[in-house]
Amino acid sequence: MAGGDRALNTPRFLSHLSYAFQTFVLRHEMPYLLILVVTDTCNLDCFYCESKNSGRYHMSFLQVREALASSFRRGCRTLVVTGGEPTLWRDGGKNLDDLIGAAFDAGYVDVSVYTNGTNPLSSRRCKYIVTIDGTREIHNSIRSGSYDRILRNIRTSASSEIYAAVTVSRSNAACLEEIIHGMAREGVFRSITFNLLTHCPEIVRLHGFAGSERTAVLDRIWDLKKKGYPVYFSRAAYRAMRANDWKRPIPQIELATRDRQFMCCRDVGNPDVCANCGYSGCVEVSQLLSLKPSAILELFRTGLCSWTDGTPERA
Repeated sequence: MAGGDRALNTPRFLSHLSYAFQTFVLRHEMPYLLILVVTDTCNLDCFYCESKNSGRYHMSFLQVREALASSFRRGCRTLVVTGGEPTLWRDGGKNLDDLIGAAFDAGYVDVSVYTNGTNPLSSRRCKYIVTIDGTREIHNSIRSGSYDRILRNIRTSASSEIYAAVTVSRSNAACLEEIIHGMAREGVFRSITFNLLTHCPEIVRLHGFAGSERTAVLDRIWDLKKKGYPVYFSRAAYRAMRANDWKRPIPQIELATRDRQFMCCRDVGNPDVCANCGYSGCVEVSQLLSLKPSAILELFRTGLCSWTDGTPERA
């Protein structure tokens, strides 16, 4: 990825500063991160996803704008767009670029797109979080033979802010070290994020991890972090996930679908799922709100939260 100078993004800086003042000085509890589920249309068939292609979650452009405005009024300034596969979202002549533009027009200062990476990453105004679930062979068995296409799209991305996301399950955990090493060797990811498979207890028993097995996986990920691999995993989050004792649900996170608004995630009303949550990003947020130094440093080290414009002009 091409380098370049970074300029201070004044609205972003002021937004982060204002939220910190209101949260930590005035003690106002208010949301900051909106996760927007714009579609459930998807071109892949991952075994652990049960909400794809049902048609229940498609949002019109008007609904998108209403959801953005509603969450903005409550305090949200950072947006993650997800699906389904958000790059497939359309409403009449509107597409994902229009949605990203609408978010910035509404006042959001940071936009990330959570994508499977199989379509061109054509916007330079957002961060992309791209799902890679294994080595080429393992990923292709889980994600419909898409590995090489994803890497081509990453290398030609309009944005230089590309992050990897791995869903750790029994299908890929045995090769976890090889997966992380291979991603780091590619040299295209700013950081590597992960989730432990989070699902109903029956699916977790078949495909995921609980108890001592879960702890062992977390220990392996932390060991990779200590060896210098670019894994987004603070010491505070590692300890909290290992003890499984962080505060949840997290009121600073909102998730919006076409017809519902959730605090934290769609499983907020399902204690069996919530009790075995493996969403490491949510744990990082919980540790940030607890002012854990390692969580704060990790956030800025990875660039997932920055005060600068992170997509320089390409050479």
